[in-house]
Amino acid sequence: MGRIQSIFLIATLLFAGFLHAQVRPGVKMGINNSNISKTKLDTKTGLYVGAFVKIPISDYYTLQPEVLYSNQGGKSNSTEYGDVNIHYLSIGIPNKFYVSQKNNFHIILGVGLDINLKNNFVSLSNFDIDDEISPIDVVALGGIGYEFPFGLALEARYKQGTVSVDFLGSDNLYEESGSNLNGVFQIGAAYKFKL
Repeated sequence: MGRIQSIFLIATLLFAGFLHAQVRPGVKMGINNSNISKTKLDTKTGLYVGAFVKIPISDYYTLQPEVLYSNQGGKSNSTEYGDVNIHYLSIGIPNKFYVSQKNNFHIILGVGLDINLKNNFVSLSNFDIDDEISPIDVVALGGIGYEFPFGLALEARYKQGTVSVDFLGSDNLYEESGSNLNGVFQIGAAYKFKL
């Protein structure tokens, strides 16, 4: 083994050891208050639950990839139509910026991809859809949180969709085609495990 390969191997092992010592997996769950803009629907309450990995990059910044189940949509306020329930697999990349080195109060900014679990690209290719809901949504998210030293964190976030929910141009619930966007206020708790 050459000198360069040896140095690369040692650096890789040191970096992997550092990450192993710092990375902390966890679980999270909470409540969604969701709506769809420019529709006749009211705000709907749903659940989100999933897992994440906390990857500290510096004393003031942490990357926290997450995978969640998120129930969103809108609630009917009329007998003419029912609720809109959208079940998403949410893949997010929140960035956490801490106010101090104590790593408790933080600001959250990030992006994500929501995949419709019922109407996705697989069901579209199989012509197995019975709704008019978009198969994906690209989201931006932001919020605040507080972490306790024993691993519990409380968070409040807002998630804004950028892809119209009205995938096939239905007009029975939607007042303006092409601009029916998901908006979700989330409040919940997370717990980080010690490895």
